[in-house]
Amino acid sequence: MSEPAAAGPADTSASRIRNVGVIAHIDAGKTTLTERILFDCGALRYMGDVQDGTTVTDWLSQERERGISIISAAVSCQWRECQLNVIDTPGHIDFTAEVERTLRVLDGAVAVFCAVRGVQAQSETVWRCARKNGVPGIAFVNKMDRIGADYRGVVRQISERFRITALPVQVPLGAEDAFRGVVDVISGRALGPGNEALAELNDFSGDEEVRAARSYLIECLAEVDDGILRDYLADQVPDEESLKAALRRAVLACSIMPVFCGSSLRNIGVTCLLDAICDYLPSPAERPAPELLSEAVSGSATSLMVFKVVNDSYGLGRLSYVRVYSGQVSPGLVLRNVRSGKEAVAEEVFRVRADLCESIAEAVAGDIVALRGMGDDVVTGDTLCSPAAAVELRRICFPEPVVSMALEGSSVSDRQGLAAALQQMCLEDPTIRRKEGPGPGQWTISGMGELHLDVFLDRLRSEYGIAAKAGNPRVEYRDTIAGEACVERRFEKRLGDGRVLWAAVKVSVAALPRGSGVRLELGDAAAALPGACREALLQGLRDVLAADVCEGHPLTDMHVRVEDLSYDASDLSELAFLNVARLALSDAIGEAGRVEMEPVMLLEVSTPQDHLGVVIADLTARRGRVTEVDSLALGVARIVALVPLAELFGYASSLRSLSGGRGDVVAEPSQYALCLRKHK
Repeated sequence: MSEPAAAGPADTSASRIRNVGVIAHIDAGKTTLTERILFDCGALRYMGDVQDGTTVTDWLSQERERGISIISAAVSCQWRECQLNVIDTPGHIDFTAEVERTLRVLDGAVAVFCAVRGVQAQSETVWRCARKNGVPGIAFVNKMDRIGADYRGVVRQISERFRITALPVQVPLGAEDAFRGVVDVISGRALGPGNEALAELNDFSGDEEVRAARSYLIECLAEVDDGILRDYLADQVPDEESLKAALRRAVLACSIMPVFCGSSLRNIGVTCLLDAICDYLPSPAERPAPELLSEAVSGSATSLMVFKVVNDSYGLGRLSYVRVYSGQVSPGLVLRNVRSGKEAVAEEVFRVRADLCESIAEAVAGDIVALRGMGDDVVTGDTLCSPAAAVELRRICFPEPVVSMALEGSSVSDRQGLAAALQQMCLEDPTIRRKEGPGPGQWTISGMGELHLDVFLDRLRSEYGIAAKAGNPRVEYRDTIAGEACVERRFEKRLGDGRVLWAAVKVSVAALPRGSGVRLELGDAAAALPGACREALLQGLRDVLAADVCEGHPLTDMHVRVEDLSYDASDLSELAFLNVARLALSDAIGEAGRVEMEPVMLLEVSTPQDHLGVVIADLTARRGRVTEVDSLALGVARIVALVPLAELFGYASSLRSLSGGRGDVVAEPSQYALCLRKHK
């Protein structure tokens, strides 16, 4: 692995911090770019290589073997006067949850695009995550030295598919093998590899292409910035500082995405990108206050969001990765977990560089660090705060898994350790779900795709020493209801002493639009129950919705409301509430009509033009619906289609056969739709 260099001290006030995520489709060059950033900042003595498995951020053995990022890796470095907390995120759709939870705590994003492939499916997915969290971004068109590089085409794709003004702030000098540098549109200066000024091209302000790009930049800024508009209407040419200030305001408002270009492998354009991170992306002090579920955060109270939990990392035990939203955190500080109400002491505070940790004395508001000693019950999405504070931040939501498989230990010792290992691994990855069964000593695990589960099994073997026998992947079906129903049921249980424990409940159910999930609502009578009985009632409803106590699949897209409730207030029974809730909801679902749904995937397929017809025919045979077909560079066609997941097992291999080995596919969960075909 690349060896870290000693980093100099940085001013860690909030205005000098940049929390930045590197996001992209797989193979756009995110990890190489992150490695180059660390090298140019002086945090590495030499560059690692993705193919050799020597990069800082791809430190898992599975990442080095497969040549892809699987988990988000945090690294800290310094550029100019700013401390950069950079997080390299996975590019494969199966690991989108890593991107989701990372973007929740970041202030800015660098969206990386391949100059040849342009905007790809996962590029759009991660950008939607960024927009959902209000994260502004800048773009870097990488691999400009590759055959087929098309800078202007990628800029056009960004504008069209991201629905944002993509504004080129650089003009490339050459392309493909002839690519040798970039020209800054604002200053007119040309830079080659590293920070080398190209002497013969040092002032490019008179070049026709650069002048045209500068005019376009001024026009775009005039549409969103009053100061530039005044200069534009008065036929005055804004100076360099005015343009940079206006561009910064536009980026912070998420109205413009400036586009840079270069080659991270050849170190062209990377230092310009580092300058742009400092100049255009926001500090924590410039970001809106986080969304709260309880009272506002005061400046003195400490509040943190846990966005990741890693167990037994670096020999330090369990680490909680946190974003500090207010106050400070230092070793010895007592923090309360708002969800559980438990308090714990932050034993150590770490600045993290992938798989290396540096103990620090204090982290301030806006910083991203790791804490040791926060207890075993801390999970992703928890709010930690000062004991006297009543602060709760909006939790992180994750998509539902779509693929599952049965799992069983290969030996007695493996079976004994499997439950504990699954518990720890599911704590680290919230998109992996586990459930006992279907047989004795067996478990069912669910995840976001075949690769997701495959990597999970690899880690189970390599990190926990457990060889598990796994069944074939299968689709995670869901059920919903066809209509509405309202039923009232009563549960009684006579005890040996003659007492009768009873409860009666009226439950209504109604279908919701696709993608709505489940909405549980307690009426006034149920909401007034004592805590333990109310929780028993809710647990009974959840048991039915999860298909734990009835036939069928877990339910979704429905509204459940407890309309009324009656019971003996002098002899409350949690058992009665649990069972009457199960009985009433099961019968209500039966009356409304239970229907099966299957997950449908959004596919983006690229294939040579001469194989386009056979690939489309194959998608149609798989019950697919093609929604878009267009042409890319180098005779490649792009197909977008919606296809049921049940038809896609082994599709990547089939596509390679159909396309002469040159096809590529990316699939992401799109929706659940009515299942029209019988399955086993």
